Amino acid sequence: MSWSRGRALLRIVAAPVLVAATVALQMPAQAAATPASDWTLPRVTVTDGTITDVTGRTVLLRGANVNQLNDYAQNDPSLPATAPLERADFTRMASLGFNVARLTVAWSALEPTPGAFDEAYVARIREAVREAADHGIYTVLDMHQDAWGKAVGTPEGVACPSPLKPGVGWDGAPAWATLTDGWSTCTLGGIRETSPAVARSFQNFYDDAKGIQGHLVNTWARLAARFADEPAVAGYDLLNEPNPGLRDPVTAADQIGRYYQRAIAAIRQAEQGGFPHLVFFEPSAIWSAFGVDALPPPRYLDDPLVVFSPHLYSGSINVSSDIPSIEDGFRLALDGAARYGAPLWTGEWGWFGDPSADADQVDRFVDAMNKHRIGGAWWSWTQACGDPHAVRDGNTHKPQGNLNKIDCPSGLQLGLVDGFARPLSRAYPRAAPGALAEVTSNGFAGTGTGRLEAWYPGTEQPDLDTSGVADLDLTRVDGGWRLTGNTTGAYRVTQH
Repeated sequence: MSWSRGRALLRIVAAPVLVAATVALQMPAQAAATPASDWTLPRVTVTDGTITDVTGRTVLLRGANVNQLNDYAQNDPSLPATAPLERADFTRMASLGFNVARLTVAWSALEPTPGAFDEAYVARIREAVREAADHGIYTVLDMHQDAWGKAVGTPEGVACPSPLKPGVGWDGAPAWATLTDGWSTCTLGGIRETSPAVARSFQNFYDDAKGIQGHLVNTWARLAARFADEPAVAGYDLLNEPNPGLRDPVTAADQIGRYYQRAIAAIRQAEQGGFPHLVFFEPSAIWSAFGVDALPPPRYLDDPLVVFSPHLYSGSINVSSDIPSIEDGFRLALDGAARYGAPLWTGEWGWFGDPSADADQVDRFVDAMNKHRIGGAWWSWTQACGDPHAVRDGNTHKPQGNLNKIDCPSGLQLGLVDGFARPLSRAYPRAAPGALAEVTSNGFAGTGTGRLEAWYPGTEQPDLDTSGVADLDLTRVDGGWRLTGNTTGAYRVTQH
């Protein structure tokens, strides 16, 4: 997740127009909902700077982050750090029309001791991938970290001089790979990235001190080998919000890029006998705070299936809630993606205040995603009361922007948060043949040949006009409607 969730996100260092006869869609509503598994999930790839599938359709990956398999530090022994991940979670995601889950996985759980590889944890990941696929949902496997790892918290009994505050443990690297060199774990105002121990640990990783970077690269290779032939895994996010360590932004970007290059090479080697998956890469955590950052040099990221994946919190929780604006944040991100000739996909975005008050901003963000025909994953699906984001200030009742709310400290499941769920479940084309020329709140248009799939929320059958779509079917599914049809050229679907 991005930084420390609050305004203090740190001062780290310092198409064409389609003309066709319109045929009104008049179809009888079906009484029973159809299982979400009828959505198709061909393996995804990259075509001309766009995420597509191997059948030649543009794919908009839209969904949420799922952190229930993460390995967070247990900062409060009385509160669980994660909520159980159950099949019902994916059922509810499907009822919102989601087709992707960014599943956070932990290096500390994959490699608990040097050279180990926890097959039981991999089995839990595989189960999640399969259950997501059963509900028409792809998975992005995200090597998650926040403030390096679980072992960066200030030890009990260690005092921090004013105005510093003790740090809490987070997630990511195992303790044996946490090389702080004895630097202080205290933080400025509780902001995790101000901990000298965090910066030192990251720098030792970039410098490959004691071979720790090599360990993570090897872990990526072993994980990728397990999913080498799995089309429901869209791809791999190489490292969540990497801290710049102790270097200036340009040097930091270069050392992050060198790690990416190394990890991609290991993943591609491990995929031999299967097929190459997308590789999602991020700028440093500075982007999440300021909406812009120095970028890793393209020479490290010349793989044809890379996807630029900054976290777009502009207008939400970056240092300035106004600069850059939501729209400017997209422009900056698109400029970054163009540097690599890569698609843009935002691995995290979200709002964290009053859902009813923030709903207009969420709608505005979805409008921007539609305008630029991209996807992203909301942070987050749900969080337990003992999640470090909730306990870092000793406040277990602070709203976290989750779609599934949990009462704290009781842990009682309260269900979907309507203020966020409504804008996030808006209609969109999940997989559209060929190139999408336009996506708006009222419909979409494109040109291509193949099977069209689109999502519409609600119990009432949508009133649609279509052109260029044959064999059209509108079927009731949990939470909404699935549109399918076949296109052979220009097509358009408009909702009244």
